[in-house]
Amino acid sequence: MRFSVSELYDRLTREGILFCFCGSASQSIVEGIGETLLQRIRLEGTDGSVVGKVFQVFVEQMQNVVSYSAEKIGSEDDEAGELRVGIVVVGRDDSHFFVRCGNFVENEKTEALRTRLENLRNMSKEQLKTYYREERRKADSRESGKGAGLGFIDMARKASKPIEFDIAPVDEERSFFTLTAII
Repeated sequence: MRFSVSELYDRLTREGILFCFCGSASQSIVEGIGETLLQRIRLEGTDGSVVGKVFQVFVEQMQNVVSYSAEKIGSEDDEAGELRVGIVVVGRDDSHFFVRCGNFVENEKTEALRTRLENLRNMSKEQLKTYYREERRKADSRESGKGAGLGFIDMARKASKPIEFDIAPVDEERSFFTLTAII
């Protein structure tokens, strides 16, 4: 099979993709790529508040891949740890930026994920703000690390339109989850 990087580059460029990452993700990758992305968006002359929102949503989506992807390399028992695998894309159309991520999720988690995201899609900006504050207080009152659940709410708050998502079954154990925030 022949793979043309040139054709991929042309397609990404035509579709307004400013950045695309696909592969194993770690916290250090999030930090390094995040700074480069931030610089790129600033160089386009984008309004500061939009730059901040795009950057924050990008970081949150990368964190979701790092923390929750069902596709793993290595294991927590290894000295080197484990890496999670996914894809994050940042692009721009005529009037908005979009940040899209995708990764495998275990089928047993899809219904709760779907319910949570549908709930967020149906909230107004004011409801999202109130819900975020409530969940933040709950998280602050317990020892919360991974799983505090504020990321989806925060992305929904920063998005200019309701977040979009898809959960496509792949096999008996996993589905592919895609989330898009338009800013």
